[in-house]
This record gives sequence, structure tokens and C-alpha cells, in this order.
Amino acid sequence: MKVALIRAVLTAVILTVAAAGAGYSANPGSQTVTVAAGSRIDLTVPASASIGTTDPGTCGTASTTVNVKSNRAWNLQIRSEPTGYPNGKAKDGSGTELVNPFQYKGGDVSAFTNITSTYANLFATAQPKTGNRDVAVDYQQCVDWQDSPGTYTIVVEYLGVQF
Repeated sequence: MKVALIRAVLTAVILTVAAAGAGYSANPGSQTVTVAAGSRIDLTVPASASIGTTDPGTCGTASTTVNVKSNRAWNLQIRSEPTGYPNGKAKDGSGTELVNPFQYKGGDVSAFTNITSTYANLFATAQPKTGNRDVAVDYQQCVDWQDSPGTYTIVVEYLGVQF
């Protein structure tokens, strides 16, 4: 009988503790978390391009692709490096320029256009944000009969701008 009484008392205590705990809980809490997404544009430009041997009186061409990633509306700009190539003309190792300016087309620029040392837009309007857009750009260099044989170079710079 003592064992039965002890069991009854223990059962009553357990039920009382369980019943008391079942009706209580902590107050819920919440928190607002703010995330600031940054603005960014990334360009991937191949290190070099090459126009093969071009005879005087003809124009040689080459193509390249610039990859754009931007989380805002954007445009792609092009120019010749202004310090070394302010006239938009390729030079040989001694600094002699080709007679004709270097030319490009791509984006909305559908005809070959002389490059200058001032940035020019490749698109007439802002382009939508993108995670991966390849922009094809074609280069052209016309060789004149007044140009000496040799290897000429020009540095072309690209700038991504966001709106």
C-alpha cells in the first residue's frame, strides 16, 4: 500500500508540474534586418587583339568581346588611351603614327567610327541590368601608301557607366 501511495503522489506531482509548464511560454520576439545591396559594374576585356598584316590601300579588321555585369542600367564607353594615343592613331615603336585613325564599331555603332581620346557610348540608350552580357566590338585599321612597314599599336580603353 505504501508503494501504491508513493506512486499516486509521484503521479500527481508529475501531472501538476506538466500541467503548470504547458500553459507558459516566453514572449515572441522579432527583428528587422536591413541589407544594403551595393552598386557594381564589372567589365572583362581581353588583354589584346591583333589585326594581321594589312597591305597599303586596304583595311584590316579584328574582333573582340567585352563582357559586362551590372546590377543597374549601364552603358559601355570606348576611347583611345589619351596620353599615349591622343589622336586616336596607332603608333610604331618610335612614335610614328599611321596616317588613318583607328576605327571601331559595336553595340549600337553600326558603321566603323574613328576612335578619339574622349569616351564615346557604344549604345544610344542605357542597357538593362545584366549578370552576363557579351558586347562584340570590331576594330578596323586602314593602311595608307604613306605608312612605313612595321608593327603599330594602340591602347583602347573601355569604361562601364551606371545610371
